[in-house]
Amino acid sequence: MAENESEHHYRVLFDSIDDGFCTIKLLFDEEGRARDYRFLLINPAFERQTGLTGAARRTMRELAPDHEEFWFDVYGKVALTGEPVRFEHQADALGGRWFEVYAFRIGAAEERQVAIIFRDIKEKKQAEEALRESEVQYRALFDSIDEGACIIERLPVGADGLRDYRYIVMNKAMQTMFGIADLSGRTIREFFPDEVEDWYDDYDRVLETGEPIRFERESEPQEMVLEMFVSRLSQKPPRLLTVMQDITQRRRAEEAMRRSEERTRALINATSDAVYRMSPDWQEMRQLDGRGSDVEGPTVRWIEDYLFPEDRSRLRLAVAHAIRERRPFELEHRVRRADGEEGWTFSRAIPIFDDKGEIAEWFGMAADVTERVNARQRQQMLNHELGHRLKNVLSLVQSIANQTFRQADNLTEAAETYSARLVSLGRATDILTETAWADASLRSLVQASLISVGDFSERIRISGPDLDLAPQQALMLTLTLHELATNSLKYGSLSSEAGVVDLVWGVRRDDAGEGQFTLEWKESGGPDISAPARDGFGTRMIGRLLPASFQGKAELSYAAAGFEFRLEAPLGDVIKVRG
Repeated sequence: MAENESEHHYRVLFDSIDDGFCTIKLLFDEEGRARDYRFLLINPAFERQTGLTGAARRTMRELAPDHEEFWFDVYGKVALTGEPVRFEHQADALGGRWFEVYAFRIGAAEERQVAIIFRDIKEKKQAEEALRESEVQYRALFDSIDEGACIIERLPVGADGLRDYRYIVMNKAMQTMFGIADLSGRTIREFFPDEVEDWYDDYDRVLETGEPIRFERESEPQEMVLEMFVSRLSQKPPRLLTVMQDITQRRRAEEAMRRSEERTRALINATSDAVYRMSPDWQEMRQLDGRGSDVEGPTVRWIEDYLFPEDRSRLRLAVAHAIRERRPFELEHRVRRADGEEGWTFSRAIPIFDDKGEIAEWFGMAADVTERVNARQRQQMLNHELGHRLKNVLSLVQSIANQTFRQADNLTEAAETYSARLVSLGRATDILTETAWADASLRSLVQASLISVGDFSERIRISGPDLDLAPQQALMLTLTLHELATNSLKYGSLSSEAGVVDLVWGVRRDDAGEGQFTLEWKESGGPDISAPARDGFGTRMIGRLLPASFQGKAELSYAAAGFEFRLEAPLGDVIKVRG
């Protein structure tokens, strides 16, 4: 019964200890070298300490094929010699864990069994490594500057009620730092009478508590900023060790750096660009500077805050691709501006890797490309519109060709007429091209249309306000004026030296108050005329095609005194009054 109780206590202890415990049987090759070992008994902490699962009755080679030879050699030696060992070593095959190990032989020598008590000390090693690195860095700093050190002893309060300390020893660096001789044996107040009482407060506190302190203080008499480390050496006698560094230049550099960072941030905020930092998975925006924005701490709502719902999946796909490929992220996308309006940005971020080659964060810049995107969209729209206009012009050219050559008496005459009509059409398209196929000036169109008939500026009297016509109406009116001028030159008032033409247009209000556009072509002083025997291209253009394009009506008169043409049309969207 006592034995069972003892075994129970042993099992409770075995299962509850935090240290890993196992027994192993060493497996040797023919040459007597330990080539593997099998786990016999393991405690619950074993798996937590090693990360190995299902280890019982299995060999180490099965569980970790790349396990280092060191472990087999050490345990093999323990099994053969019976000499226990205590050591610390890293197991790369177990995730780089560090172990503190105590191994000893159990059972008979021929059983080749070893018991192992171990603990994962990776965190301790990491702390030691961090401390070592810190010490190396501190030592590098210590060796690169002049550091003063001295031992001081507190004196009894004098009759004047003032505290004082005497220098016991002082190193050369301190003498150089202050430009003084060795003050050993002399007091602080004797040589630094203007030192403030705060210094003595700190010294007294360290003597009373035994807790060292580190502080920075400006020594006004010397115009220096000192970093001080003060620790108690003994209470009796009451002595302190003080180590000091002149950090005046460092403080000035830090202040300069602070001002530089402020200027850099101001510059970023003054531009249209934004600088940002993201977590490795882009879930948190850690910083955002620029355009008046400032994210001082992580935020997980940046996608909701800055992106429109319909754009978020596209950005997430681009981010996932960049993370997967471990390459810079680049994307042009929409953003929601501070005022809620739509903007466009080109964002590029590069991954920053840590010592293990893992992405630690992303650092990027976003440029405001709203104007560029808008310009590109306008250009695309313009190209589309231009294509549409070009198709209309080609249709018009085809119609002119069909009408001209179908009704011509001979090919030569048809070619000349066709060429003149195309020239007139070309002048209209030149004017429209200058306005990117927007509205065209009526006066400019009139002047361009009448150039083809020669210098008749004194005989074609033009009068009317400057209006704007839509592109299709501008082309139709240009061809109409060309036909009117050509017919007048051949058969009407411009065919005689005394004939004149009055071209007048204007805007008036009808009885309903709606704006109406009128244009009149009136010839006089020419030969007697009569209506043509058949309708040609010009007649159909003037009488039907032109008024149809303006959604108006036309009147043609072939009185003996001279030809007259009148167009009436509503202003609508195709005729606009300037100003």
